[in-house]
Formats: sequence, C-alpha cells, structure tokens
Amino acid sequence: MGKRVLAHGLLGLSALIMLLPFLYQLGLSVTLAERIFSSPLPLTLPLTLENYQVVLKKLPMARYVANTLAFALGVTLGQLLLALLAAYAFAFRTFFLKEVLFALFVGSNLVPFVVTYLPNYLLLARLGLLDTFPGLILPMLTAGYATFLLRQHFLAFPREVLEAAHVDGASSWQVLFRVLAPANLPALVALGITLFISAWNQFVWPGLVANRPEMHVLTVAVARFAGGEGSNAWGPMMAASVLATLPAFLLYLAFRRWVLETLMEGGVRG
Repeated sequence: MGKRVLAHGLLGLSALIMLLPFLYQLGLSVTLAERIFSSPLPLTLPLTLENYQVVLKKLPMARYVANTLAFALGVTLGQLLLALLAAYAFAFRTFFLKEVLFALFVGSNLVPFVVTYLPNYLLLARLGLLDTFPGLILPMLTAGYATFLLRQHFLAFPREVLEAAHVDGASSWQVLFRVLAPANLPALVALGITLFISAWNQFVWPGLVANRPEMHVLTVAVARFAGGEGSNAWGPMMAASVLATLPAFLLYLAFRRWVLETLMEGGVRG
C-alpha cells in the first residue's frame, strides 16, 4: 500500500512539473500587464481577456490556424497512407532482403530530421516548391515509426481471416482497406492523433520553407510576434502561445486513452 501511494505521488508530482510551464503560461495570459511583474504568482486578480483581444486584433489567427490545419492534416494523412502500404508489404509480402530493408526503413527514425534540412531545402528550391504546402508537407512524409507500429498490429491479426478473404476473391487492396484497416481503426486513429500533434508543433521546418507571412503556421507566427511587436508584451505573447497550444492539447486529452493503449500494444506485439 505504501509503495502504491509513493508511486502515485511521484507520478502526480511528475505530471505537475510537466504541466507547470503551460499553467504558468495560461495564468499570465489572463493577467493585467501592470501586474505581471508585481507578483511571483502567475495568476493575479482581477482576470482579463485583454491580452487575447490584442492578439486577435494584431494577428490574422484564422489564416494561421487554417495554414496549420492544412499542414498538419496533409502530413498526417500522407504518413498514414504510406505507413499502411509499407506495413502491409513488410508484414505479409515476401521479397528479397525484406528484413534488412525493414530495419533500414525503421532505422531512418534514428537520423534527425534536421540533418536533411539543407538537401531538402535545395531540392524544393530547384523544384519551385518553396512557400507552398507541397513543399512543407512532402519532406515530412517519412513514416518509419508509423510503419513499425502498424506492422506490429498487422502481424497480430489472425491469418485465417486474411486467407478466407483471399479465398473469397478479395485482392490485396481489398484485404488492406476493407479488412485490415477497419479492424485496426483504433490504432489508426491513435496513430493519426500522434502524428497530427507532432506536425502541429513543428516550428523549424515551416519557418525555413515558408517565408511569406500568408504561409506561416501558428508556431512560426507566434515566434515572429514574440520577436517583433510583442517582444515586451508578455501578456499578449502568452495569450498567443496558449492559442497555438490549446487545440493540440485538447485533442490529446480527448483521445489519450486510445493513444496510450495503441503505443503499449504496438510495443509488445510482434
């Protein structure tokens, strides 16, 4: 009993430490400007929404949200499609150097994406794709992690069902999209949410490729605001950060059980 209480206490403390920066940011975003430095606490009365009004007045948030949604959805759907196809091939097809290629495919995750910035940027410049959504999305469609996770789920699927589908005349495409994909829908949803949040939080790559203000995503827009007219306006700066963080945070909270269960199952299957 004592060990369980200690374990839960440590977990609770860890969660509080992880949430503290966000809570501090949220508190400052509803604090009057003249009170931000007058108290060590992040939240002082009276509360105000003035900082959010300033942000919404100075920044075209609707455009930035639309850009971020287009970018994150493009990356998520693209990675899911490629991962589905690759996972099916690595799980059920037989071809030369299959295991070696799978190891190389998954091992690509060990290469930091930042290492590919320069060659990807030069390639996009030659193709004329800078400041475009295809230029933002295409280099991020590497799906090593997603392929590994889906392959683990596919390998755990009963082979008898797949064989029965083939006997009934189903093609490989039909087996994949009418049998395997629906049967693993919770895993696909959880994986999609993880990929979406990761893409939503991207900063360096969108800031490098999309330089026109009308192409900025939320993270880049908030950084430019913080380095420009919002540099000394801590309240509006925190309000802009909350608006950029909140959608992904709420999405994770809504589907956290699916995400955690999928990650745990994918780690032990195979």
